[in-house]
Amino acid sequence: MLPGARAMLEALRGRGLRLYLTSGTDQEYIEEEAALLGIVEYFDGGICGARVDYKTYSKAKVIERMMTEARLAGSDLLGAGGGLVEITTARRVGGCALGVASDEAAVPAGGSGRPGPGPVDEWKRQRLIQAGADMIVPDFTQTEAICQALFGQER
Repeated sequence: MLPGARAMLEALRGRGLRLYLTSGTDQEYIEEEAALLGIVEYFDGGICGARVDYKTYSKAKVIERMMTEARLAGSDLLGAGGGLVEITTARRVGGCALGVASDEAAVPAGGSGRPGPGPVDEWKRQRLIQAGADMIVPDFTQTEAICQALFGQER
């Protein structure tokens, strides 16, 4: 996980957000990975991975289904990730898009070892900007600052 990811999940849940995990990784593997990382309990909205029948799954379809089932307006959605699909889909429905432009190759396993944010992958950053990201972070080490920028208040 990126540095600060667990703190970010806790901060989001602490604000009463219902969290969903969507991934292009096969369903069984993303469930296993979430369990190994000890983060399943954060995703009360569900964990959705790719299906054998690829026509029944896409991140965009998951977001649309989630919004319909929970009766959410686009402005209720915060989409976060390092891929174009979650950013463009969040923006298309009127949500906020938090782009994650982490440079995983420059961050040692287990975290950055630094108190501040890790390095930004400039190529990812430019792609996320072009996709319409409202905000871009390298990781979640600055959880409170990110939440203040997103929600406008300190907790």
